[in-house]
Amino acid sequence: MFSDELASAPPAVIGRRNLVVSPDTVLAQQLAGWLERDFGCQTALAYNQEQAQQLLDRNGFGAVFFDTRHVDAGMRTVFLQALGHYPPDIPTIAITDPGADDRVLPNQGYRFHASLAAPFSLSELSTLLCHRIATALFAKAGEPQAPWEVPFGQIVYRTFCREFRESLANVAHVARRDVTMLLVGETGTGKTTLARQIHLMSSRASHSLLTVACGALSSELVESELFGHVKGAFTGADRNKIGKFEAAGQGTLLLDEIDVLTPSQQASLLRVIESGEFEPVGSNETHHSQARLVVATNVDLNSLMESGHFRSDLYYRLNMLEFHIPPLRKRRLDIVPLTLSFIDEFRTSHDVEIRRIDPEFLSCLVAYDWPGNVRELKNHIRRAVLFCRNGELTPFDLAPVIANAKRHAEIIEMSGGSPETLNEKMACTEVEILEQALRDHGYNRTATAQSLGISRVGLYKKMKKYGLLGLHADKPTANS
Repeated sequence: MFSDELASAPPAVIGRRNLVVSPDTVLAQQLAGWLERDFGCQTALAYNQEQAQQLLDRNGFGAVFFDTRHVDAGMRTVFLQALGHYPPDIPTIAITDPGADDRVLPNQGYRFHASLAAPFSLSELSTLLCHRIATALFAKAGEPQAPWEVPFGQIVYRTFCREFRESLANVAHVARRDVTMLLVGETGTGKTTLARQIHLMSSRASHSLLTVACGALSSELVESELFGHVKGAFTGADRNKIGKFEAAGQGTLLLDEIDVLTPSQQASLLRVIESGEFEPVGSNETHHSQARLVVATNVDLNSLMESGHFRSDLYYRLNMLEFHIPPLRKRRLDIVPLTLSFIDEFRTSHDVEIRRIDPEFLSCLVAYDWPGNVRELKNHIRRAVLFCRNGELTPFDLAPVIANAKRHAEIIEMSGGSPETLNEKMACTEVEILEQALRDHGYNRTATAQSLGISRVGLYKKMKKYGLLGLHADKPTANS
């Protein structure tokens, strides 16, 4: 049960089993008590060099807290040697004196992921585990340790990407002006969300925001949807219909996937942008649009123009205020704050208790390329929350293609590039088969080996080859 102080705290980014190395028995026991009571962690304690040596060599901890105050050279040596064999995504936290260099081990140069100045409160521990560790695990040298917060309409974007931050700032500056804007970004990058906030930041916020997904309409229906039609204009037109340009009134109209428009439809759109004038299909009566226009596309309009598939006059009219939204794979650190936000949203809306997030869970998400961008990430986080058991999000709660992403990336890195050769592609596939078979048989190696038609020794060798031996150490079975 959470203490009152942490009743509404977000989940901690920490594994189930952790280690505290400190000669300060009072501090170590207090820290262990908090980890066990408030975050449901099992915590081992090491008060001296011998205990630290024995426990660190086990290499099965989700996080290691090391008290850098008043420890002797022998303890430091043991610590450094042991952590040399630990994966880089195992959080290491330094316990320091107030004002000390927060992440450097004295006289050794080892850099921790984060630090806690003793004495510290439960609230300070929670802040570190729920926020700082999540980003510190993946930040590289020279990168910011916390995301920039960019207020935008009614929401706040948190991003580590300088390009995205600058683009958001430019969009926000222009959003209040009554001009047509072009948003360019891959599917799922958040163009519709951005357009909604643009509308809310404008002087038209009290009016309607309407959206037309041009790609979802047949070519014959686009003009009717945009401009309306009169009765008898075509077969099936048994009554007059008001188009979106007129229905939007003095509000905002978002036209998504404008790249699918035909040349004649592009000409009509250019006319509306330039003069506000249009005629409903089958009518000679000119109407005047009062709506503010935001257009969006997930393709490079310049390339379409050069190939003759997009009108140059419309392109040059739109690209004056063109804003690019980078894909998620180009701003991987943003995956972390987005994930934490989605977890908090879905654990609340679906009433699922989540107290911990295994760092390996975040590692898998950061390694995946997310072709569907933020939309795909959000859907998979919802799925993971729904599959969550025992209050901890782990890679087992992810779809296999995402859970295996980190392993694939490591194989590709070892091969020195993309998986182009047959052997490299087979290695990626073999990892998928092994991990799926292990899941199917509850990580029982004997049963897994039998199902694959190989010996238990052969399975062990393959698991060792691909770094799978310790992956399920916290889920022991009778034959593992």
